[in-house]
Amino acid sequence: MEKYSRKNLARIQNIVQEKTGVDFSAKRRTAVYKIRQVAILTCCFMCFVSLSAFAYVKFSGLNGDTAGFAAAYLGDGKFEIVVENYSDVELNLQDNVKVMQWSTGREVTGDNDKIIMSNLDVAPHSQGVVSIDISEGYDIPAMQKNLSDDDWYYFVLTNNNFVFGQDWQCSFDFEVEDTNAAANRLAWVREQNSEQSNKPEPQAANSSLIYGSWDWPTVNQTVSGWYGEQPNGSFSDHINIAGASGDDVYAVANGTITKTGFESICGNYILLELENGVAVEYGHLAEISVAVGDEVEQGELIATLGQSGMATGPNLLFAVSVNGEKVNPLLEDGEE
Repeated sequence: MEKYSRKNLARIQNIVQEKTGVDFSAKRRTAVYKIRQVAILTCCFMCFVSLSAFAYVKFSGLNGDTAGFAAAYLGDGKFEIVVENYSDVELNLQDNVKVMQWSTGREVTGDNDKIIMSNLDVAPHSQGVVSIDISEGYDIPAMQKNLSDDDWYYFVLTNNNFVFGQDWQCSFDFEVEDTNAAANRLAWVREQNSEQSNKPEPQAANSSLIYGSWDWPTVNQTVSGWYGEQPNGSFSDHINIAGASGDDVYAVANGTITKTGFESICGNYILLELENGVAVEYGHLAEISVAVGDEVEQGELIATLGQSGMATGPNLLFAVSVNGEKVNPLLEDGEE
């Protein structure tokens, strides 16, 4: 009966096709093609959603604020990187790393395929020590020779081959150092993080800078760290001004740039000498737009705000000294 029905249907379709010219077989192929197309697009969409969810779950907790790195040089091209994982996600560093030079912003000539790395996994809320040996792929004496006092190298590490994951910079030079010293620097960061979490919300400064004629060094006037004794008993010789990475940083007054460079705690910094023995230091900078010897005018752009060094977030370290002695950059109550 079924074969008979199909045969009759085929005959009817042939008759209609002869009379009207409509090709029923083509319509069936088109319908099947459309169904297949919709199915493929649906599968692609589901794969995209699944991969996005996987990437979010695995990597969303890993960013510049949730991991800390400090390098200790052991000699002979060997380093130990103390890694602090502050996040709830396991940090799985990849066994590829870039070696960069700060002054050029370029990768150092060498063969990074010959870099040997080990101990790449760091559990959530724990500390690990990653070993990096670049001796087989790089000319260490040449790198040392090419490094000036105000320059440095840095590793770029990643947790997923620079695709979904976050990558981090870890600066280094060739001064031999004990790994414990690097760990102590990260311990300092932990203390700073703890202090920040216990502090009240940052607020706009309700007083002026120490010299009323100065311009503010940034557009934002929100002070996130204050000069003086801190809750843990330590003493801060500077203030921190909150902001966003890339914010402009300005000269507070006319002066001369006497020093620029990098330091493990304050990161990229500028020293601006003013009149009458007054000097201003800017730290945690992202990029520096001036050079030693430059004469700058009040309000001139000299850098961009960042998170270099031991900063716990994007901010400007701002310090003032008079005749070599650090003073409160803000006008204290009762002063005029």
